[in-house]
Amino acid sequence: MPTALPYENAQALVAHPNPQLAAYLRQYLREKGFGTTVVANHSTHAVKNLNRLKTRLVLVDYDLMEFGGADFVRFVRLCEAPLQEAAVCVTMAKPNRDKVMAARDAGANEIIALPLTHAALEKKVTNALENPAPFIRHPAYTGPCRRRVTLEEWSGVERRQDSPPKDTRHLKKQRIL
Repeated sequence: MPTALPYENAQALVAHPNPQLAAYLRQYLREKGFGTTVVANHSTHAVKNLNRLKTRLVLVDYDLMEFGGADFVRFVRLCEAPLQEAAVCVTMAKPNRDKVMAARDAGANEIIALPLTHAALEKKVTNALENPAPFIRHPAYTGPCRRRVTLEEWSGVERRQDSPPKDTRHLKKQRIL
């Protein structure tokens, strides 16, 4: 049984074409402590429910009927806050590099491979809810930061505006023509 977290007022949306898996995900979220979980079997039903819910978590299948899971995730990220910042987990029957990158680029927090195990579901959902990546708002992308690896010390020129100044005396000066 999953750990009950303080989600009794939280709402979740399960958008999945497989009714048996959707029922399992709904039961899992009930056990996790979610107050309301709505199940939708295609994207238009899911969009209608998004408009009326204050969703904290979205579980969506990559092969969702009508316009697909990646497009649905993109739609969620284009909505107004706080829905825009909801945790989104995408399930995939046959994950490959292109599908995973498409889901990440659309704004998914986590990818869950099918067939899923209870342990994998618990790990991914808990990580999406309890350890969210920093949220990025940019005209080209809205969603969690896609970086998954912390890089070692960067020795190049730091161009980020919010980074603290670094000592750059050890760097070679380059002449740009």
